[in-house]
Amino acid sequence: MGIISQLFNTRASGSYRPSDPALADLWGGRSSSSNQHVTPDTALRTSAVYACVTVLSQTLAMLPKQVLGAGADGSKIPQPDHRLTKQLRHRPNRWQSAFEFYEMMEGHRLLRGNAYAKIVFNPGRQQNELVPMHPDYVWPFVITPEGITYYLYDTSPCPPEGSALWYQHFPQNGNSEILAASEVLHVRAYSINGIVGISAIRWAAFQAVGLAMATEEHGAKLFANGAQVAKVFTHPGKLKQDTIDRLEERIASKFGGSANAAKSMILTDGLTIEKVGMTADESQFLETRKFQVEDIARIFNVPLIMIGAGDKAPTYASAENFFMSFKIHTMQPNIERWEAALERALLYPSELGRIEIDFDMDSMMRGDAVARSTYLKNRFEIASMTPDEVRKYEGENPTNTTEGGRLYLQSGMMPASMAGAQPVNLNGQQGGKRDGSST
Repeated sequence: MGIISQLFNTRASGSYRPSDPALADLWGGRSSSSNQHVTPDTALRTSAVYACVTVLSQTLAMLPKQVLGAGADGSKIPQPDHRLTKQLRHRPNRWQSAFEFYEMMEGHRLLRGNAYAKIVFNPGRQQNELVPMHPDYVWPFVITPEGITYYLYDTSPCPPEGSALWYQHFPQNGNSEILAASEVLHVRAYSINGIVGISAIRWAAFQAVGLAMATEEHGAKLFANGAQVAKVFTHPGKLKQDTIDRLEERIASKFGGSANAAKSMILTDGLTIEKVGMTADESQFLETRKFQVEDIARIFNVPLIMIGAGDKAPTYASAENFFMSFKIHTMQPNIERWEAALERALLYPSELGRIEIDFDMDSMMRGDAVARSTYLKNRFEIASMTPDEVRKYEGENPTNTTEGGRLYLQSGMMPASMAGAQPVNLNGQQGGKRDGSST
């Protein structure tokens, strides 16, 4: 068997674990210091990682997407007939809804640092579908002005000036394809070289996830043994091997497992028992698990309340601050990242500056009726929204009346430049009362 064949067979068997991160990903991951095999897939089995990824991806997926055009007065006008509106809001491809597409793509980005989708064009050269590509089977590379090809990894240096970006995709049918940058939607996480995003699991969360996996495994094995730590049985004499085997088998069958917990054991013939190892309290098992949840949430920038963790039940005021922080410091940067990536990949050069893709973050207030009503009330009272616009915002049909399309302002308010001036009556004369009568 050749060297290359041996390497790929070793990768398939999962027995080779190189310490170099770049090689480790090619061979299916590496082991953390807690001796846990950590990859994006195994990390997702950790409850804290799963909770963070689903909260972030589902929140982004639920936001309404719209295409806006610039009006002559600088306003933003929805473009329901734009070629991208249906694709972004309803059906990116033939088998996924918009929610499923964004949820999966954001999950790829959070776990692997990159999310890829192939832009499929119809005969008229208009975008027809966004077909997701698994990040493990996409390899970006650049061709320099000198004609040299560089395949890029997350730790690769920035490519030389004037380089052309390409992507090599290895689909399930086994025939690789080369795609130009204009044919790929690439949403990346924080990147060292500006092209390949780094994986939070592979970098910041590697040891944290490994320790979380180790504590979960420890807890499972502890309760599988009836929540008892390991013990050593000592006999004053020398026992034959078959006697030792029978004793081990009997102890395991009679006193092993959670179903046999708290059973009493009678020792005879001078047999003694001694505890080996630490209990859950002694090893601070619960404290370690709690800290790992906090550490993973910190890496994904998710408040503990969003994943059902934390020591204290939050008050309404503190919970509101958590949600506001989540919206501003966590979701808004992610949304800006997505909007920029979609505009870069899907808009024509002639549309840049005139057309923009928007994720409506106001929909995050849907679950908070108090905040939503306060927001609408304030906008209505400063003549920023008409009654019909308020109804549309709430998903209700407009009145389609003259009064419903007007802007209203509180009568007690006036421009600052008119402060101190005498009131003017309906006939345009100064000194009149508010009802229009003369003084």
